[in-house]
Amino acid sequence: MAKIAVGDRVKCQKNGNTDYDFYAKVEKIYENSAYVTITHYDVRDDINVVELQYRAVISLKKMKIAQPSDDEKEKMQAVSAAMLAE
Repeated sequence: MAKIAVGDRVKCQKNGNTDYDFYAKVEKIYENSAYVTITHYDVRDDINVVELQYRAVISLKKMKIAQPSDDEKEKMQAVSAAMLAE
């Protein structure tokens, strides 16, 4: 497993707060988890992601370094700076 660092783009597995996998940027690393800002998520998870305010703490075991492909980007909702400012 690659070492995850602050600034990395990661794919996170669904968890208790979301029903589908999502992509995020790592903001802070803890001992066994990381604080992330969600960047791309499944549209069906819109309410959950908004309630999280586009941020979450995820286990390092539930993420891997990755970025969404162009095909995935078309199917997923991208988070804009305006959404984060709300």
